[in-house]
Amino acid sequence: MAVFLFGISMGEIIIVFLVILLLFGANKIPEFAKMLGKGMNEFRKATEDLKREFNESTNDLKEDLEEAKKYIHEQGEEIRSDIRRAGDEVKEDFEEGRKDMESRVHEETEDLVGGIDETARDVYGVTDEGKRDESGSVDDIPEENNESEKNKE
Repeated sequence: MAVFLFGISMGEIIIVFLVILLLFGANKIPEFAKMLGKGMNEFRKATEDLKREFNESTNDLKEDLEEAKKYIHEQGEEIRSDIRRAGDEVKEDFEEGRKDMESRVHEETEDLVGGIDETARDVYGVTDEGKRDESGSVDDIPEENNESEKNKE
């Protein structure tokens, strides 16, 4: 047999109908049907009210969740921008430090090269043009060396 309502088959419905007919008689069946109809109508109204209240309460929850989601998203964007800004500041500081270090290294290197050039000129007799002075003048020899050579003679 086919399932009709709430898992009750057609045969079971007929049996319930016959029991009601025997208990209440044919005169009471219209009144009983009217009461059953009113009961079903009240049940339907109650379920609709429950659905409406449920939907209203879930809508409030949905709105609260949307607000929370929006707030969290805004906070996330704010944190991202703070991190980007801090990263940019660190990058700028690093670049400034690098440029400062490069300029210091360049200055120190130039000072050392200048000192080496003067020392090379003195020791090897190199002129400002970068050529070796081969005149062999005695003036370039330190006086200690001149005295030691005089003592040898």
